[in-house]
Amino acid sequence: MRATRRPSPAHRFLLTLLAASTGLAASGTAAPSPDTVKGSLTVGAKSYALAHVYARRQPSMTEKGQTVVVVLLTDNEVPKNVVDDKYRLELTDLARAGKIHGVSVTLGADGKPSGTGFTYAKEFEGAIVNRADQHKAQVKIDGSQLDGSLSGNGTFGSDKWEYSASFKAALATTP
Repeated sequence: MRATRRPSPAHRFLLTLLAASTGLAASGTAAPSPDTVKGSLTVGAKSYALAHVYARRQPSMTEKGQTVVVVLLTDNEVPKNVVDDKYRLELTDLARAGKIHGVSVTLGADGKPSGTGFTYAKEFEGAIVNRADQHKAQVKIDGSQLDGSLSGNGTFGSDKWEYSASFKAALATTP
């Protein structure tokens, strides 16, 4: 006859921990869905697939005491240090070098375009400023989540730009 061994307290703890984590996975508790974007930006005759979205809440640069949401849509990933920079000045350098193409849109608390934004493209030698009335938004701001669509168009000299994108993004906050 063979003797049975009792699991040690540490072994029981690990088994309990494993069972609990498996139960959480099975119960549908999961991490928030990743940021997603589907859309395109056309500058002149060239189109770029928009594949990355970054969204953050920050103090308005023009209206004291007001908060805005800035949405950045790009074709290529933007380095974290640039995304986290308050002014994101390096975006122009990245666009000038042809490393990114995209748009930045400022939204008011109501989810509507507000203030100025930017179109980033090598064709524009980096970036051009655009007005709120050059964008259309159907965006829902729900706590720390942003969900909706943006589109817009304009001209810079003889070059035309236009974009359209639907997205879902976690909303970061910048001091």
